[in-house]
Amino acid sequence: MKKVLSLALSLIMCLSVLVVPAYAKKQQVVLYATVRDFRADGVLFEGSINSDTGLVQDRLGTDQKPIYNLSKWQELYGGSVTQGNLNAFFNDVPNVNMRTKKTLTLDADSEGYYVIDSAVDGMNGASDGYFPIDNDLFGNEGNNHNFHFSTELHAVFQYKPGDTFEFTGDDDLWAFFDGVLCVDLGGVHGRQSGSANIDDLVAEGKLNIKPGDYVDFDLFYMERHQSESNMYVKTNIDFVNFDSSDWATNELFKAYEYNLIPEKLEEENLTLQISREEFAAVAVKLYEALSGKTATKGINPFKDTTDSDVLKAYNIGIVSGISANEFAPRAKLTRQEAAVMLTRVYKAVNLPGWTLSTDNQFALNYTKPAPFADDANIDDWAKDSVYFMVANGVIAGVGDNRFAPKNTTAQEEYTGFANASREQAIVISVRSFMNLK
Repeated sequence: MKKVLSLALSLIMCLSVLVVPAYAKKQQVVLYATVRDFRADGVLFEGSINSDTGLVQDRLGTDQKPIYNLSKWQELYGGSVTQGNLNAFFNDVPNVNMRTKKTLTLDADSEGYYVIDSAVDGMNGASDGYFPIDNDLFGNEGNNHNFHFSTELHAVFQYKPGDTFEFTGDDDLWAFFDGVLCVDLGGVHGRQSGSANIDDLVAEGKLNIKPGDYVDFDLFYMERHQSESNMYVKTNIDFVNFDSSDWATNELFKAYEYNLIPEKLEEENLTLQISREEFAAVAVKLYEALSGKTATKGINPFKDTTDSDVLKAYNIGIVSGISANEFAPRAKLTRQEAAVMLTRVYKAVNLPGWTLSTDNQFALNYTKPAPFADDANIDDWAKDSVYFMVANGVIAGVGDNRFAPKNTTAQEEYTGFANASREQAIVISVRSFMNLK
């Protein structure tokens, strides 16, 4: 069980890495996982020691969570187990679980694999297992470690021949590739080993993928009984995941596939507010993806930045300064500024002869939505871009028929988060790529 958690963490670390060849380019990679803590209930946590395959169905649900076979759980752990008990494993339930984000580190070995071994600590000394939330959340409940938790990990990778995933651990471990259950070690048990050879799964017809395809990876692990927590993982799969909010996961994976994530944001906390400089980088990536051209730098009129992405965006006509020689690279981006910059990307790609200086000569062809209640707060230079982006499903209002054009802290309905963040910027870039190309 403990080994499984370590496995999940190891895998998470692998996931945070961008594409890695047969021999790892990095000596260490960090992955991001959600860990939820539970209290001992004598049934599912500190209950009977029983295990079996088939506790979850062979495909993920539409919410990217396991679908449980309730009758099998009741056979192993008693009729008091409910669907709600099981759904809480990987969903937030007040007074039932508490959650936190954890980073996992995988070390590259000499053979081109990434490995995590819970028996070894960070100084290559002996470790007694993997315990990511000791003395945290609900606490250890009088034990020497916090034994009752789940680990949830979502990642993507580009399939290459020879990809394999090996692990050894104890307690529930379910690993899904392309939404298909490929590793099934369900129940409370001692150390068990499993592996997935992607080539073999393709040959058997279990996975319908081909080399070069982007494949979703979803891992779910449970530590449900005290005694030990062990994990060993060895993989050469080039997993990628991000330090982001749950709601953004799927569209961030799309952004990765479309090469829309700037290098400067790849390993950053994407929940933080985005700056004008960072959004310029997002806009440049979108321009290159839509046009098939490589953006180049021109002259630098600004005295407050030499950033390469800002100069590329300025040369294309995507951005302008707040004055003739100031860009304000660290300033937070307003919603109307984001709409304008994305619309300029569209114009630069799709309207021959367009330049920023001739912008007023080029009309956008779209059906304008009904005005927002705060239409008067949208600056005249931004209105056409705001309504163009809204009409094409790229940017939404913030509720109550408002757009909040000058807000950097307005909440967009689809996020549930209050700040205009890096992940929101990348998401609207993905929507621009899909809806405007």
